[in-house]
Amino acid sequence: MSTYRDDEPSRVFGRGGRSRPLPGQGGPGQGGPGQGPRDHSVDDSALEEIDDFQPPNPKNPLAGAKPAVVLGAVLSIGAILALIIVPFLPLNAPGWTVPALIGVVLAGLVILFLQMPRSRTGSGDGAQV
Repeated sequence: MSTYRDDEPSRVFGRGGRSRPLPGQGGPGQGGPGQGPRDHSVDDSALEEIDDFQPPNPKNPLAGAKPAVVLGAVLSIGAILALIIVPFLPLNAPGWTVPALIGVVLAGLVILFLQMPRSRTGSGDGAQV
């Protein structure tokens, strides 16, 4: 027969708000499977092993780049941004501004295209881990 009564607030908590032991387990404070997350204690020796991690220092991406690649990227991106921003500025730009900016974008893309490697290095299929 069940120990649950209809006039009790719930099966988990009793009238005083204290938790009830589940069937087959020890009550609170008796150790064992009845312990909750607040009863957890941390092992300090495990924390010492974790604390010795030092993240790698990221390198500056422009430090090892070829100057021609940086020039091509700056020309392409800068001219595209200028094409977007110039029409919104309150100034009278000459009629050759847009074709000149399009030419600068194309020149930057040609420079970037010429910097691509001519042949593959290695004999793999491209998948790397």
